[in-house]
Amino acid sequence: MSEAVRPGALAAPARLAVGLRVAVFARLLALQASWNHQRMQNLGLLVCLMPWLRARPRDPERDRLFCRRYFEFFNTNPYLAGYVVGGLLRLETEREDAGGLPRGQAQVFRDSLARAFASLGDQLFWLGLRPTVALAGCVLALTGQAWPVVGLGAAVAAGQLAWRWHALGRGYAAGYDIVGLLGDPRWHRAIAGAKRAVRVLAGLAAGWLLRHAWEGSAQVGAAPGAFVAVVVVALALPAVVRRRWAGEFLVLATGLLALLLAFALGPKGS
Repeated sequence: MSEAVRPGALAAPARLAVGLRVAVFARLLALQASWNHQRMQNLGLLVCLMPWLRARPRDPERDRLFCRRYFEFFNTNPYLAGYVVGGLLRLETEREDAGGLPRGQAQVFRDSLARAFASLGDQLFWLGLRPTVALAGCVLALTGQAWPVVGLGAAVAAGQLAWRWHALGRGYAAGYDIVGLLGDPRWHRAIAGAKRAVRVLAGLAAGWLLRHAWEGSAQVGAAPGAFVAVVVVALALPAVVRRRWAGEFLVLATGLLALLLAFALGPKGS
């Protein structure tokens, strides 16, 4: 179906032009800059689509209808928004010489994909990858070196940029067939793998804290409060991350753990 030309549609280019793709990609990074309570990411979506519209000859009525289509409510996971934006650009390109998309078609396509990718993105990024990265930073801090943590941050930043760039191109290439991407079992394998990684990393960090507190209390002979606190963290954190807590809560919890690690690795008094 991806290669077929539907009635009333033109054969769109197989890929976005490089200049257009770069312009849309740069705007996707600021998708949430104009987030609002009424329509959420609608202004960000419209700004992302404007480079495509500006590349066309001016037609006031067509431009007005285009802006009106994408001024409505829109909300999805920002890391996966490229799939939706790419798909919309493909649809607009195919129907460009046929008077644009029929009324309601863009809205149904946009809203259906936005909800689906919002659900996938929340599970994969907010509940999976974000706490995984936070805990990985805590574990790397145990080395006492700054460069592993900096390297992790750089790898995550580069990875999410590459992911967004790929999503935009993949969404455009798929067009209507982007719906098939939602059934890919790799999404759910990645989500399950990220959550398992959270449990493993939480166990590593909590186990190190427990061992450090045990050795410190044996040498100093007076650290019962710290020892009890570390035991609570060691026992509770793996159980907490198994639950479907919000990603923000897990980031706060791992931030507290990082603070404990900083004190543990700091200079010891005489």
